[in-house]
Amino acid sequence: MVAKMPPSLNQALATADKQPWHQLQFPPLLEKIYQRDTAAHRIRRYRLFGAIGIVVFMLYGLVDRFYLVDVYQRIWIWRLLLLPGFAALTIICSFWRPFQPYYEYSVVVASTAFVLGLTWFFSISHMPTAQHYYGGVMLCLVFMMFGLRIPFRLACYSCVVSLAYLGWVLCGLHFLEEAARSLIFILLVSCVLLGLLGLFQLEKEERRSYLLALELQRDHRQLQQGFKYLQQISTVDGLTGLFNRRYFDQQLLIFWERRLQQQVDIALLFVDVDYFKRYNDSQGHQMGDETLIKVAQVISRNAAPWQGCAARYGGEEFVLLLSGCNLQQTMALAERIRSEVEALALPHPSSGCSRVVTISIGIAVAHASINQQPDWLVNTADAAVYQAKKQGRNRIVAMHSCQPLAG
Repeated sequence: MVAKMPPSLNQALATADKQPWHQLQFPPLLEKIYQRDTAAHRIRRYRLFGAIGIVVFMLYGLVDRFYLVDVYQRIWIWRLLLLPGFAALTIICSFWRPFQPYYEYSVVVASTAFVLGLTWFFSISHMPTAQHYYGGVMLCLVFMMFGLRIPFRLACYSCVVSLAYLGWVLCGLHFLEEAARSLIFILLVSCVLLGLLGLFQLEKEERRSYLLALELQRDHRQLQQGFKYLQQISTVDGLTGLFNRRYFDQQLLIFWERRLQQQVDIALLFVDVDYFKRYNDSQGHQMGDETLIKVAQVISRNAAPWQGCAARYGGEEFVLLLSGCNLQQTMALAERIRSEVEALALPHPSSGCSRVVTISIGIAVAHASINQQPDWLVNTADAAVYQAKKQGRNRIVAMHSCQPLAG
């Protein structure tokens, strides 16, 4: 049976479906599952894009030699060693499992450090070309939001810190005209706002896709459960729990074909509860049903070691289909079933052969080489049980073409 989805998760899915548009986080249980399921993918993305970002950041060190000539000796170690080294360390630490739950925060810290580093680079330079470094700051912010795709909440924190530092730096750059400083700040604020808007929409769609995937899994489980239930009620007898006649007919064809392919014998036991109509009339239908259930349990228990197909054939009749079981083994198994039913000691005052409930069993065995139709096995076992009844019931008869076989 397919495992059911926990009711608490079903409730969380229903709650998530009704969340307002501006809310990103799922209910606590669903959020925990989402973070767990997407963690590996996010870490792989951080590693890959983080490595690319480090290389690009270091390549721009070539530009520093021309645009920030006056402070190059102070900043090259930050550009080429310290900041890239810190970022590379976070990537290396991501392979350490205890660090992984905190890895996302380290990515945010590293990418924010890159933004602050670029801002600091052009804040200490008096070169006219330094003012163009705001483009690098914009590039870092965009890369953080759409390359690394850090969570919207953490991106907001990073952007607030970055803009606050940038505003403080621009206020101190008196050699730049106020109009230039205002333009730089407005451009960066616009970049951040539009970037955050896009990042919010991306994360919202990503979460929505995950939610739809979970709902599809839930619906698939429910469909599988429904299918298995329908399959069960269509193949299992509702009273005894054994297979029904329809399923037995299907299995008979399968066993018959397998007999030819694997060259093994198959046997059929046809079981009939003796004087069951009298038992029903005297003890009542409820007691009759309980008796059928107990007889079915005996048959099922003895069928299990042979992986046989035990079924209720109709009324008080049962069948047991076995593969790879010869006549001697079948007779021994049938005697065990007969004796165990008799040992149940279910009182049967109106029986014509015993004081307790008993059964008669007819046996048919099909050899691997026999050239007959599958119905032959049923007809022969049925004829055998008829002979058992005729001989006084509570006994076993094995037949071959309606002639007793030598035991």
